[in-house]
Amino acid sequence: MLILAAALILLGGVTAVLGLKLFRILLPIVGLVAGVMVGFGGVQGVFGTGAISLAIAIVMALIVGVIMAILSFIFYEIAVYIIAAMVGAAALSYLGIALGLGDNGFLMFLLALAGGVGGFLLASGGVLSTSLVVTVTAFAGVSFIFAGVFLLVGEVSVDDLNENGIIRSVLSVVDDAFLWFIAWFGGGLIAARVQINSLMMEAFDNTFAYIEPKSSKKK
Repeated sequence: MLILAAALILLGGVTAVLGLKLFRILLPIVGLVAGVMVGFGGVQGVFGTGAISLAIAIVMALIVGVIMAILSFIFYEIAVYIIAAMVGAAALSYLGIALGLGDNGFLMFLLALAGGVGGFLLASGGVLSTSLVVTVTAFAGVSFIFAGVFLLVGEVSVDDLNENGIIRSVLSVVDDAFLWFIAWFGGGLIAARVQINSLMMEAFDNTFAYIEPKSSKKK
């Protein structure tokens, strides 16, 4: 458990402060993992869990995973739009749960649909492309860090992470403790600020490098 917690903290720290720079590298990896899960689960769901179906599921998982990884790398903007839709759907679903609407499946579906459509439209309009990636990677990275910390202090278990996922497990703890929520939210904002400052410094350096040769030629 100690190794897993350390790995989560390290991965979370890198993602939180270098998320935008690593996004093009991470996106195909995410696509590969998602494709493997979809391919394997789909074949197992159709053909069962026998030895032959297991072999077919493995082959299909690899094929679908590679295809999704390639598509994620080539169609970068489309991947951003899909992520924006997922974030929008998750945000409004989380809002519905916070408002006590979790038991009403139809309203939760409408909220998720509205959030997904809204996120997709904002991203496709160019409003959220860079800022979305910065925000998602910053808060996801901080969530990974918190998952590692929560493992160490006993707030979550490995079974919780397997059953509910890392981010959902972290949010369940954050929901129950206001100080944890402040720390998580503040950490996400700080990580996003670090990424934005890094982008601004790179833009400044590139501009300065472009202007300096011209000024030296005039002399």
